[in-house]
Amino acid sequence: MSSISVDEWMNSSDEERIRIHKSWNISQGEGKEIVSTVANLFSKECVYNISEVGILNHEGEWFIDACVVADDYDSLKDRKNFEFLGFKIKFSSMENQSA
Repeated sequence: MSSISVDEWMNSSDEERIRIHKSWNISQGEGKEIVSTVANLFSKECVYNISEVGILNHEGEWFIDACVVADDYDSLKDRKNFEFLGFKIKFSSMENQSA
């Protein structure tokens, strides 16, 4: 287990973030506070129109789940390897969420 503060995460290098993220036991919730904080920051700083932001545990890795309006989703849906402060971003469409 790696104990790190949000401030330390923000000031870590990409390589340090990768190492720390891999050391977390995601199923036990390790790193959840950090990814939640980063997700909220992403929603404020992102140039796309995000209606909701959350976090996902996907195959033992934390992801940021960003729900965007349809116009933005059309330009984002095929983008791969989109990251913010060490976390991969999964974009979904606001229209698909309400269906």
